[in-house]
Parts: sequence; structure tokens; C-alpha cells
Amino acid sequence: MSDDFLSRLREEPRPEFKDRLEGRLHEIDAGERARRQAPGPYRRLVPALAGASLVAALALAFSLEPVRAAAREFLDLFRVKRFAAVPVDPARLERLAKGGLDFKSLVAEQVQVVVAPAKPEVVESPEAGAVAAGITARQPSVLPQRAELVETTLGRPGSYRVQIDTGKLEALALAAGADEIEIPAWWNGVTIDIEAPPVLAMRYARTVDAGDSRPAHEDSFVLLQSATPQVALPEGFDLAVLGRLGLRVAGMSAEEALSFSRTIDWRATFLVPVPVQGGTYREVEVSGQRGLLVIVQAPPTTAPDGSSRPKHQRALVLWSTVDQVFALEGPGARGGVDLVEMAQSIR
Repeated sequence: MSDDFLSRLREEPRPEFKDRLEGRLHEIDAGERARRQAPGPYRRLVPALAGASLVAALALAFSLEPVRAAAREFLDLFRVKRFAAVPVDPARLERLAKGGLDFKSLVAEQVQVVVAPAKPEVVESPEAGAVAAGITARQPSVLPQRAELVETTLGRPGSYRVQIDTGKLEALALAAGADEIEIPAWWNGVTIDIEAPPVLAMRYARTVDAGDSRPAHEDSFVLLQSATPQVALPEGFDLAVLGRLGLRVAGMSAEEALSFSRTIDWRATFLVPVPVQGGTYREVEVSGQRGLLVIVQAPPTTAPDGSSRPKHQRALVLWSTVDQVFALEGPGARGGVDLVEMAQSIR
């Protein structure tokens, strides 16, 4: 994929739409409340094992820290066969969010929590957590120097039902300048059911001497893994439409979004948003599968003694097998070599 369009990602949403959208959204909400009071038609849903394009669209618009959010909030919900990186401008997404013109703001009322997520709980061992999660625990045989397993937790993301509101999707497309995308009228009111499997998280850590009279700090490596989720989509639902809308919201032009969309298998590809500034990515091989390595420049942090720690890099490796999905996050030093070696040793 060409990176020529990156310099054009910083597009301000057109301000003249703000008042129109605000009024339109009030009308949509009023109509939706009236519609819900009437008996709704029966809608037949068909199971789908991978709703990766929906995740892509949501992840592109939801996350202001795209890489971590993609791993922690979405990877555990969907099964995928391949990962593809999409450069995005977080500042653009933030501007849309502040104006209430993002997916999260527009669909918040359409998301029903069927089973509430549970806070991750510490478990005795990876094996014990895997039994509870219904998976086989995969563990690395190669660890970064001095790193050791310090904690294993099991999280339960819950189950959700998302009801599509075509009026709000059209408003979002208008705000993003994506009026070439036609939202099918029959989508209005249909639902997408997501049952997320438990997520096993193993945290490895080591103490690193910073030198130069600076205090030592801890490096953490977190391995996430889960089974294939269950997703039910309306019959005939075209995921590519929602995916293209997500790409347009992220900053792609109409031509770029259409071209990129045609190269993607939307039912098997997870799009990982990568910040335009300070983000790099490349494909890697893990367990005989194609994975994705993403490295981002993290902002400066403050040490316990109040001193400022310099910027540092964080890395993320994403891959999947036939029945599980994985994310491994850790320091991005040396181009993420330690993280990739750790991922490649997981069996």
C-alpha cells in the first residue's frame, strides 16, 4: 500500500455541517424512540465466525491510542486470519470525537450490553486460566533477558448487541466528507450480536537499570490469547461498506478507501490503526502464520520521584492460528527484535 496519501490525512471536518448534524441527530433519536415502541419485524441472523471489518471500522474511529486499543479492546472479540496496518491521524480522530462526530458518540445508544464484562481476575497459573477460558495455554519458550512470569489474569469481555441506525451512519459519512458511501436503507434496525470469549493474559516483567543516575524501571511484556468468538450478522450484510466508512473517517480519500477496500477480505482481515507520526509496521512470521509487528513512539512519562522519563518505543505483535488469536505487547527497542523472538517461540 502506498504511503503517498499520509500528508493529506489532516483534514478538518467541515464546520458548516455541525448545526445541521446536531438537529438531524435529535430527529433521528426521536424517530428511533417512536419506532422502538412499535412491534418490530422478525429478522433472521446467520452466524459468522469473523466480523473483522466491523472491528476495523470501530477501531479506526474509537481509539486515540490506536495500537493498544486494538489489542486490548478488539482483538479478544474476533477471530481473524490476517492483519493489515492502516496509517491514521489520531489528531483528526480526536477532532471528530470532540465534535461528537465519531462512531463512539453516534452509536453509543445503539450498543446493548447483554452480559456485562468482568474485571480481570488473577488466576493461579496459565494452565488454570486456560481451563476456565476453554483454550490451551500457549507459552513462550524464549524470554527476554531476566524477564519472568509475574502475573496471570483471566478477563471476561462479555456479550453485546449492536443495533444499526442508518441515520447516524449517514450523519457520520456526511461529517467525514464521505457522501459517496451509500448506507443500505434495510440496515436500519438490524442487529449484530457479539459473544466474546474469555481472554487469558500473561504478564512477564524485568527490572532494567536505566543508567546515567536515573532510577531503574520495569519492562513489561503482556501476552493475550483467546478462543474464536461467536458473531451473528444479518443475512446479506455487506461489511465492506462499513469498512470503507471507517477508512474515510480515518482520513483516506474516496479513491484510496475504495482501492484499499478491494484488496481486503473483510471477513478475515483485522485492520490495525497505526499513528501517522511515530508509527511503523511490517509483516512477520509467527507459528507459520503471517503476523503484524507495529512499533509506536510512546509519550514521555513521569517517574515516581517526579523526574521526566524520555520517550520510548512500544511494540505489538498480532497473529492468529486456526482457533485462537494472539497479541504480544512490550518494549520496541532494537526494532522489536526481543518481542518477535518471544512470539516465535510460543507453542
